[in-house]
Amino acid sequence: MSEVKVSKVAETNVPPTILASHAARMCYTAESPKLGDLIDVEKRLFNTGHHSTLEHNYWTFMIENIPVSSVVFGLHLTAPFYDTDQRSGRFSKMYENPDMADIKNTLETYYPDAPAKNINKACDFIENGLNVYADNKDRVTEMARDAIRRERPKASDKYVESNAPKFAQEQLRMFVSMIAPTALDWTVDLATICAFYRTAWTPFMRDVMDKIAAQIKTEHPDIAYMFPESARSTRDWSPKFPDKYYGTRKRPKFQLLNYYYSRCEFTENQSRDTVDTLQFSPEYMDNSLMHVRSRIHVDAGATMGQDQRHRSIKRSKPVFTGCFYLPPLLDKAGLKPVADTWMRDFYGMVQKPEFSNSMLTSIAPYGAMVRYDKHADLNALIHEQGKRTCWCAQEAIYHLACDLRRELEGKIGEDAAVLKYLTPPCLSMGHCVEGARYCGRDLKNETLEKYFRDRQI
Repeated sequence: MSEVKVSKVAETNVPPTILASHAARMCYTAESPKLGDLIDVEKRLFNTGHHSTLEHNYWTFMIENIPVSSVVFGLHLTAPFYDTDQRSGRFSKMYENPDMADIKNTLETYYPDAPAKNINKACDFIENGLNVYADNKDRVTEMARDAIRRERPKASDKYVESNAPKFAQEQLRMFVSMIAPTALDWTVDLATICAFYRTAWTPFMRDVMDKIAAQIKTEHPDIAYMFPESARSTRDWSPKFPDKYYGTRKRPKFQLLNYYYSRCEFTENQSRDTVDTLQFSPEYMDNSLMHVRSRIHVDAGATMGQDQRHRSIKRSKPVFTGCFYLPPLLDKAGLKPVADTWMRDFYGMVQKPEFSNSMLTSIAPYGAMVRYDKHADLNALIHEQGKRTCWCAQEAIYHLACDLRRELEGKIGEDAAVLKYLTPPCLSMGHCVEGARYCGRDLKNETLEKYFRDRQI
C-alpha cells in the first residue's frame, strides 16, 4: 500500500483550451464556431468564473492503494460531479493477507508528524481487528451457508458455496480498518478537478490531486495556471467524534423526518426498463418536487459507502456516533464482547488529544457507525429503492430501505401509488433482472409482506 498510485486511463480527445474556447464562442456568436479558434481562456473564462465551459473536458484516472476511508469520507463524500467504479471490498488483499509493515509505513508516510507511539497504537488496533476477522472467518462462513439454505430455498449448491464466504466477509469486515486499500476508476471534468485540487481535506486526497494536477500540467502546460499552490487548503477535515464508546447496535436505524407527497401530482412510472429514465423524461418532472427527508444511523465503511452511489440524493455531513454495527451473523456468533473491548481501545485513542481526528478517521473500522440526514426527491427515491430493496443488496442497506418504505406507508397509506415503485424489480417488473445473481428466494410463494422481511445475510 504505502503510497497512492494515480494513472490516467483516458481523456477527452480535444485539448482543454480548444474545447473551452469552442464552448464559449458557441454562446456568443451568430454562426457556429470553428474548432481551434481560441480565446484567452484564463482571462475571459477561468478568472471570471465561467467554468461551465471547462466541464466539456473529462479525464478518467485509475486510483490505486487509496484507503477506503479516503473514498467514503473523501472522494465520494460531497461532490455529485463524478462517475466512479470501485473495487468491491471482498477483493481486498488486506483481509486475507495483511502486511502490517506496509500499513505502518503508510501511516508514517501520510501522517509524518504523528508520534511513533501513536502509529504503533494505531497499528495494534488494526492488527487486533484483522485477527478477529481471521479467527472467525470459517465459523461465520458456515453460519452463512446455513442462513442461505434457510432464507433462500431456491439457491443452488453452487450459489451457496460461492456466496457463503462473500456474506461472511461482508459482515466480518466490520472489524477491518478502513485504512484497507481499494482502487477505482474515477471520471471527472476539469472544473471538478480544479475544485477538488483546492479543497482536498485528507492527506491521501491531497496526494491524489497532486498527481492528477501534475499529469494534466505536463500534458497541457497552457492550463497550469488553474492549479496554483497558493489556492490549496492545507487543513484536514474529518467527521466529529463523540467522547466515548456507546456500544453495539444490531440494526441500522432509520427515522423519517418529513415528507411531501401528493397523490394527484405523482406520476406513475410506466417504464419496464432497467435504464433509469425518471430523471430524464418531462412527464416525471413533478415527482422531483415531492421528497422524503430522513435521518439514518449506519456503519460507515460498507453501508454509507454504498449509499453514496446514489448521487442524486442530498446528504448532510456525517458524524461518528460512538456505536459499532454488529450484523446478524456476528451477533449470533457471540462477538459482542469482542467488539466492545476492541472499540473501547479505539475510543481510548479518540479521547487523547495527541491523536489527530484525520488519522483516526483513516483507521476507523468499517463497523464504526455514523449518522447523517438524507433528502431525496421521489424520482431519486424510486431509483434507490429499486436497488436497495433487492436481496442482492447488502443486509444493512436492505433493512434501511425496508424501514423507509414501512414508515412512509404509515404516513401516506398502503394504497399510495408511489409505494408499488419503492420495490425490487422482481416485484415491480414481475421478474428478476439479476440473471446468475438471482438471490434464491421462493418468489412465487411470497406475499407483499414477506418481500420486506428481515434477513440474516
